Amino acid sequence: AAPASEPAPVPGPASAAEAATALVTATTPDLSGLSPGDRARALADARSWSGTLFIGSSVADGYLRELILQPWTGSWGDDSLVGGAVQYRVARFWRFFMLDLEVGGAYRFGQTEGGEFWTVAYLRYDGFPWTDYVYTTFGLSFGPDYVTRLPQVERGTDQKPEPNQSRFLNFFSPELTFALPDYPQYEVALRYMHRSGIFGTYNGVWEGANSFVVGFRYRF
Repeated sequence: AAPASEPAPVPGPASAAEAATALVTATTPDLSGLSPGDRARALADARSWSGTLFIGSSVADGYLRELILQPWTGSWGDDSLVGGAVQYRVARFWRFFMLDLEVGGAYRFGQTEGGEFWTVAYLRYDGFPWTDYVYTTFGLSFGPDYVTRLPQVERGTDQKPEPNQSRFLNFFSPELTFALPDYPQYEVALRYMHRSGIFGTYNGVWEGANSFVVGFRYRF
């Protein structure tokens, strides 16, 4: 009769440790010979998902292009914002460009007292010359944004209401992030949240609400 098959040996402590080391090696990018900036890019790309928590303030007047250059010219503080978002890194291309998808939401406390939700794509760039010292990215977003109640700046006043209004607008939000090259999974994010009518594309709306938020992002 054929001999009975013997069960496979159970890995001992040494073989288990070797297997764990092999798994880590297989999933960690080879960073040898890379500059600090390229190492930061590789480490960031290895963590496809990220989550962000942020807090900020709305501005009641002023155009986005003016507020970015001269933020002190706006009337800040009508609303306070608290929110969060989840991002997914889709791809890196042309070395310094990335495409991220984001789903987020926020609540406005103050004059508005309402929620805001968006689903967008972010095009990002991280080819700045100082990246070896401070890992920096700049991104621009495009996608639908919805509010449960229009901010005051979009409603107008009872005496002079805005003629064109839309709860759906475009989420166009320039963002800067900063991180240490050795720890790109921890980012500080500065974002202008802008609801844009895209030159009247959304129900004739040209300008929407603007807010400035500061956030903390963790990549995983």
